[in-house]
Formats: sequence, C-alpha cells, structure tokens
Amino acid sequence: MKITVIGPGAIGLVLAGSLDSKNQVSVLAKPEAYEKLKQKGLWIKERNKKRKINAKIITEIDDSEIVIIAVKGYDLDTAVNLLHNFKGKVIICQNGLKMLNLNLEHSNDIYAIVTSMGAISTNSGVTEFKGTGRTVLGSLNNVKKKRDEILNIFSKNYFEISHTNNIEKSIWLKAVVNSAINPIASLYNLKNGDLKKEQYWYLVRELLAESREIAISNGIDFNNEPMKLAEEIIQKTADNYCSMLQDIKKGKKTEINEINGILHLMGQKQNVKTTLNLEYLKKINALINS
Repeated sequence: MKITVIGPGAIGLVLAGSLDSKNQVSVLAKPEAYEKLKQKGLWIKERNKKRKINAKIITEIDDSEIVIIAVKGYDLDTAVNLLHNFKGKVIICQNGLKMLNLNLEHSNDIYAIVTSMGAISTNSGVTEFKGTGRTVLGSLNNVKKKRDEILNIFSKNYFEISHTNNIEKSIWLKAVVNSAINPIASLYNLKNGDLKKEQYWYLVRELLAESREIAISNGIDFNNEPMKLAEEIIQKTADNYCSMLQDIKKGKKTEINEINGILHLMGQKQNVKTTLNLEYLKKINALINS
C-alpha cells in the first residue's frame, strides 16, 4: 500500500518505521528541509540499534492511498490544506484537541491515532524510540468497515495498535493528561519520573482535576482514567523529557496553545473553572518568550 507520512518528527518517523516493511512509504518534509533529509536519510534508533527507514522523501502529496498527518498542533491546518485534492484515507496523530474541529470533507475515511509512546528527535531525520505505550486508532467520521485494514498496515516492530469505538474520548483523555504533565515538567525542567515527587505531584493532581472537569462539561464521561493514565505514562517514561520541554530546550514553538489554551477556551464556554490551565498557559508562553 502507498502511504505518505506528513511530518518527519519524532512520532512521524516511528510511524514510518512501523510501516516500511509492508508498504511503500513516503515522508513529506518542508521544502527547506528536503535537501538535508535526502542527503542524510531517515533513521530510527532503539537502545543500541539504529536502522535506516525505507522511505522516499517528498515535498508534495503523491498518489498515496493513505496520508498520515503527524505534525505539531500549530501546523495542523497547514498540513490539512495540502490535502485539498486528496481522496484517500486520512489518519491524524498528534497532541491536543484541535483535530476534533477540522473540516476534512474531501475524505470519507478519517481516522485518529492516540498514543503515549515515547520518542525523541535527536537530529534532523533521526528519531530515538524511547518506549512503547498505549496506542489506539478510531474513526473521526464513523467509518468502521475498513478499520481492520487500517490496523493491519502497521507492523509490531515498535508498538501494538488496537481499535477503539470512542476515539473522541481517547483524544480528550490524552489532552487532559498532557495538560498536566507537559507544562509542569517544562516549567520546572523535570524528567517525567520526577513528577511523582510530592512537591510536583500535587500540582499534577490539581491540574488534572481541573482539566477533567472541563472535559466532563463538554460531554466526556471520565471516571479516574486521567489519573491512572498519568501515573502509567510517568512510570513508563520516567527517564524521558516530555515533548513540550524538548521543544523549549531546542528553542522551538510548543503546543501549549493547542492543549491548555483550547482547554481554557472550552471550559470558558461551559462556565467551568479554568484558572490553572490559564495560569500555566501564561507561564509557559512567558518562559518561551523570555
């Protein structure tokens, strides 16, 4: 099957690396990065192993049957605009809530992947796989008949993927958890495992509770799942720096607006308390601009 991955970042390259053994894979890069990536190639590292990803590097959508969007939330609209003539299946994999409000009328088959796997971009075109996590796929527009076909395109080299009938809840769940882990770890320059120290863990719990209430006010039925998933992610990625802190260390833009910013706006619409989300939104943006 011909598949294009938009976004040669950490997760995008893990996805490409899980596809290249059974499919014809292309990775779409920005024109300014094309020559460097073409010269060096695309690589994935795991522990002491490093292998080249068997993928063609392109700058325009080709005749693929599936396009996977694996860009940061702030680049999502730009990536979607590349698909105005594309009629195949679309899979979106990213943080935040922005994908729930996209206009993708050009495609009948739209899916989302939600994952808690760990990966770090160590160099341009190189990703280091840091550990598996819960990975689920579901339809964003109620396409169910072809879900097994989509699941089967991925090998099990780096992660196992399962199906969910409620991808919206999975998207919200990850956003709620990320709304606590990412800004707190970033603000205090912590590895994920350090968040279990009591002086930080109570901050995580407070922010999780507020974000959970925002989700519930928007019709998402949560019990104690955010707390359980936060503990699971922190345990499995204890030695990792979260993606937001990695971006800050590299001087890159973060997804704070697409996570805590959107939660703040959605909470305001429901007249739910958003004090902590707004506080960390301001603090992270101030940190970036300092």
